Amino acid sequence: MRWKVVALVQNVGWPKSKEGYAEVGADYVEIPCQTEDEIVEAIPEADAVLSAAVENFDNRVIRHMHKCRIISVAAIGYDHVDLNAATEHGICVSNIPEYCTEEVSDQAMALLLACARKILPQVVRVKAGKWNPVVDVKLRTELQPIFRIRGQILGIIGLGRIGCAVALKARGFGIKVIAYDPYIDAGVARNVGVELVGLEYLLEESDFVSLHTPLTNETRHMLGPEQFRMMKPTAFLINTARGSVIDEGALYVALTQDYIAGAGLDVNESDLPEPNNPLLKLENVLMTPHAGFYSEQSMTQVLQQSEEEIFRVLSGKWPQHLVNNQVKEIYSRRWGCGSML
Repeated sequence: MRWKVVALVQNVGWPKSKEGYAEVGADYVEIPCQTEDEIVEAIPEADAVLSAAVENFDNRVIRHMHKCRIISVAAIGYDHVDLNAATEHGICVSNIPEYCTEEVSDQAMALLLACARKILPQVVRVKAGKWNPVVDVKLRTELQPIFRIRGQILGIIGLGRIGCAVALKARGFGIKVIAYDPYIDAGVARNVGVELVGLEYLLEESDFVSLHTPLTNETRHMLGPEQFRMMKPTAFLINTARGSVIDEGALYVALTQDYIAGAGLDVNESDLPEPNNPLLKLENVLMTPHAGFYSEQSMTQVLQQSEEEIFRVLSGKWPQHLVNNQVKEIYSRRWGCGSML
């Protein structure tokens, strides 16, 4: 018998390992899907599915995955997969948690620095013919205030791999780092020179707040009107995590009512911001197109490792980064694989 591995997107670079497919006796099939109905049509015969984290695997979709043993997500986030439904159907879900740690932490720092130094307003004014704030008092007034970065406080929400990487990079700029993460071991914080604090204290004391938490029911809209009012009016919000961690309507009010100074966003509540999204019209918002994950090295790594997770399962092993650990008993009963390694 030969396995069937289905990738649901087009031209992402799969497959990376022809030898791996040959070794496990699998055929790679690429079926680009734009809608949920197309996904449902594409997957009934798939023994494994490669996901680029843009497809929605809800209960309806998963019910049609009659032969599937693993959904391998080529990303860190897996909030697009209904884990309960996957577990109930004996389907492993895996992710690649470490592939873009450097890239996303670099993006967060880039947004932080650009906000702090007001790079976008400066570029806009130069292109409009305004040049020298030393002699142009009006220009200097338009850019005020800009504060020295060294000695300021960065509050990190979510001290996982990326949060820790941001902390280390920020400390290189002389920034003091505090963090809120109720699930992290205190030793992790100590190792990166970070003080763990409560969320309210972090919001009140930080000059920059950087989000690095996964999107869950607990974290959805964890920053809303009440939280923005706690922040300093000179503070900047940085988000390279998930857009829905922030209540965007409340953020717009905070930015236009001077509750906070500005925001650097690599993500938003919808996958693609609507052209009439009011945040796009604000000068104190710097928005990038969810590109923080990207580098040539990270793309090679994530594609290769997501395939390797499939090869593990099809050769009788558990994924290295199994997200739904509760699936093991159900998986073993369904597929008769009690000896999975």
